[in-house]
Amino acid sequence: MRLNDSQIRQMVMDLYPEIEMFNIGMSTKFNEEQDTWIITLGSDSGSLYTYMDSSYVSSCFNEHNCVYFTNQMMNVIDNYCSESGTCSI
Repeated sequence: MRLNDSQIRQMVMDLYPEIEMFNIGMSTKFNEEQDTWIITLGSDSGSLYTYMDSSYVSSCFNEHNCVYFTNQMMNVIDNYCSESGTCSI
């Protein structure tokens, strides 16, 4: 079963509360050709994104096996915060 946009979005928000805490915009989009999800973080001033293979998303969502994605997302969040300067603690 392929997950839908709202499930992916909720999973990401649950795993990374920093997105909401720092008010980082997020969008998710499924690419049919590559069978992958594109997660984009950003604002009008710029954005960064990462890809998640559909089978990996399923494993991450159902089995909570998200090590690779966690590394990717933390890098994206860190880079976005560093570049934009909008993530003050």
